[in-house]
Amino acid sequence: MPAISVVIPVYNTESYIADCLASIHGQTFQDFEAIIVDDGSTDGSTGIAKEFAKEDPRFRIVSQANKGLSEARNAGIEIAEGDWITFVDSDDMLAPNFLQALFNAAMQTSADIACCAKHFFGEGNLVAGNGFFADSGIGMPVGERLPGKKPHVALSPVKALANALYQNDKPDYSAWNKLYATRLWKTRRFPAGKYFEDMATIPQVFLDARLVAFVPEPLYMNRRHSASILATAYDCKKAELLDIAEAVCSLVAGKGNGLEKAARSNLFSASCSILMRTGDTPEFADYRERAWKHIRELRLGALLNPRTRSRNKAAALISFAGRATLVKALRRHG
Repeated sequence: MPAISVVIPVYNTESYIADCLASIHGQTFQDFEAIIVDDGSTDGSTGIAKEFAKEDPRFRIVSQANKGLSEARNAGIEIAEGDWITFVDSDDMLAPNFLQALFNAAMQTSADIACCAKHFFGEGNLVAGNGFFADSGIGMPVGERLPGKKPHVALSPVKALANALYQNDKPDYSAWNKLYATRLWKTRRFPAGKYFEDMATIPQVFLDARLVAFVPEPLYMNRRHSASILATAYDCKKAELLDIAEAVCSLVAGKGNGLEKAARSNLFSASCSILMRTGDTPEFADYRERAWKHIRELRLGALLNPRTRSRNKAAALISFAGRATLVKALRRHG
């Protein structure tokens, strides 16, 4: 059996999937299987994936009708054979030592989850061609990183989750850029048919771990699109962000004041997003009322909490001028 299972959900990423799969193929850590889950693609993605599978037996393809990202990841989890598992979106890329660095960090700290920092790139900014690896030392063999690189650190699950909820990225709550002990997924799956499935799932996965290792190097390259969920107006499904943030507060209740503060900070941020990205229409009335209620209840705590992000502190301060003023500011500067 392979040491690591790499699960790659694919849906109509013909322009990017070759770069993604090539970055997996080129890993310095070789003992892996790559499970490509074709989620009903209608473009040329499947054909490109088949070429990789034909050339490298570690790559295999599973096909299903289009069910969404959560169900595609779940299909990969079901057949994963490795003791460790990681999720890679098919328009993203990995530094060559992504698997090796995270595997080493997990082994050296006895952690159940190893995470790394991430690097964002956008359209027309392909990482492999812009000198990013060479300039940053990414892709160099483990142990030969550039001077000044910080070693990995071990965090308690509570500390790791608090960091994620404060959105300071050390670590974050994305499903990708992490290596998990597969046992953490034995009875857990991503919720079908939901946006923000990572926030709905990863907090509990963190809490199920013994330790979480964090590697500060940006070994995962995440492609940002102008049409991404966070960059566009919300429909009713996207507005479920507020439900999920409220559920996270319930999840951490009684697990320590520090973690509860972090969850409230995350709820404040989600509430601002709801006011900023939903229309003032009947279909969003309940979400907007709840969001404004949370903002009024949490704004003083946000101002007094030294870990609150500066943009949330600004929103908290502006909110004292009233809901209409806050919405106007959020939409102008958010």
